[in-house]
This record gives sequence, C-alpha cells and structure tokens, in this order.
Amino acid sequence: MPPLIFRKGLDMKAEVAGELAAAYHSSLVDEIRAAGYVRRTGRLTVHLAREFGFCYGVDRAVDYAYQTRRKFPDRRVFLTGEIIHNPHVNDQLRAQGIRFLSDPGESWDRLNEDDVVILPAFGVSVSELAALEARGCTLVDTTCGSVLNVWKNVRRYARDGYTSIIHGKATHEEARATASQATALGGHYLVVRDEEQAAIVCEFIRRPGDAATFLATFEGAYSPGFDPLEHLERVGCANQTTMLMSESLRIGEMIREAMVDRYGEEGAAVRFRAFDTICSATQEGQEALEEMLATKPVPLYHPQAHENKGELISTSLF
Repeated sequence: MPPLIFRKGLDMKAEVAGELAAAYHSSLVDEIRAAGYVRRTGRLTVHLAREFGFCYGVDRAVDYAYQTRRKFPDRRVFLTGEIIHNPHVNDQLRAQGIRFLSDPGESWDRLNEDDVVILPAFGVSVSELAALEARGCTLVDTTCGSVLNVWKNVRRYARDGYTSIIHGKATHEEARATASQATALGGHYLVVRDEEQAAIVCEFIRRPGDAATFLATFEGAYSPGFDPLEHLERVGCANQTTMLMSESLRIGEMIREAMVDRYGEEGAAVRFRAFDTICSATQEGQEALEEMLATKPVPLYHPQAHENKGELISTSLF
C-alpha cells in the first residue's frame, strides 16, 4: 500500500493561524509598512525594505509544518532537514517536538510506517523520497511550486537527451534535489555557481579542451559519467530558485551565445533550451534592498548561516 502523502495542506490552517501569528507576526513592522516603510523616532529614522520576510513558498512550508504537528499530536514527526535556512524558524519547530533527521543521533533507518516526515521547501532528492516511501511513512510535501516547475524542465531535458546546466550551489539541498531529477531518468547535469564559472563552460563549448581539466574545475558539481566533450553538445538551463533571477538569465544568455558561436543560429535552436519559468522572489527582495540603500541609511542585517539569500544581501551591503 503506497504511503499517505499530503501536498495541499492538512485542513488545519485556521487552527494554527494564531500560533503562526504569535511566532512570526510583528505589529511594529505593520506600523512601519503603513507609514511608507519609514519610522522616525527623535533623531533616529528606520527604513524597511519594501520586500522582505518569507516568500510564498516558505510561508506555505512553515504553515504546513505547524499543521502537521497539530494534525498528528501523538505521532513522531520529523523533518528531513532544516525547513528553511532560518534558525528562529527551525528552533520554533523543534520546540513543538518536531525532530530533524539531519540532527546528531537521528537516523533514517529507524523510521517506520507510524512516523510522519515533512519534506522541506527545497524538496528532497529522488532517492531520498523513494527511501521514505519504502518505509511507509506518512509524508507532508512542502516543496515549493517554483522548485517543482524547475524539476519538470529538468526531467524533460533528461528525457530528450539534454544536459541540465543548473545555476546554483552544488552542495545546496535544492540544487542536489534538482540534479537528482536528471540522473533518475539517465540524464546528466552540471552545476555552475556564478557567471565566472559559466564563462568557463562557454569557453569549453566554443573551443572544447582538456576534459580532465574541466572536470577538476567542477569537481562535485556534475553527474556520474559526465563527459564535457559529449554532454555539452545539447543543454538546457535550470536554476536553484534562491539564486538571483537576473544572474540566472544572464548565464542562460551566455550559454546560448556560446552555442550560437559553435553551431550557428539554426544549430543552437535545436541544441539549447532556455528557462521557460523562473522564480522572481529572491530578485524582488534584492532589488528592494538596493532601492532602500539608495537613500543612504546605515544597514542593519542579521545574517543566517548557510542562507543563500543572506549571502546575496551581504554582497549588496559590502
């Protein structure tokens, strides 16, 4: 019998609304927003970026986690790892008795059909999902819809014989989950972190060089059996949704131009596939920050460890 999987909530939204408001709502933020995102107190002026806080996907994931705990008060509830890279949120979930399989002392091997496991907003790899299903756990899937859209493209690329070039961080949970969508169907992937790495890929597409040197440059960021001499001839673009949309699009255009240079416009038209969907939430938050900084306030920012968006913000600040 297949495991029970909740993907559209657990019909407990009203019951957890008060808990969520108490944990994450701020009347002060409401006041600042209502006053045009500026608050003046004596000689002090506080500016607030017009886009901040949880994006839709994260808001939904946290909501589902609270619903899960309320729905299953007498069962063990686990998260495969951090639901998002935010210590306050994860500490709140631990305080409710939700356990993290990534914590010391926890083990996937001890899960059973009586357990409930929450999949984070980043998603999980194909093999991890299969392992959970094999154990018969009840699953609550909070994977962001934007991530799922990327996965659809990556699976399509793999079926059609295209290598997925993923703009992201090879060690990030979302990038690993996205990459697994390709390999599960026998496809290949290459993860590029930034435009500098993309330029290396583009140079190899234009003028194929030594494969061993290329692979050493991207160690840990490509699929098993990946051969740049073969697997960069037909490529499709994808991204980790917490990367800047503008950079992902620039990288996509860089790769398209490299394909045109090597194969001509007609050849590139059948050898290159661009993004047909991309998440703008990170980009909007970054642009809101830069707009606020144009007024020259002194920025106060509390970074979170391992948070990709935090690294992007720090880049803007410093």
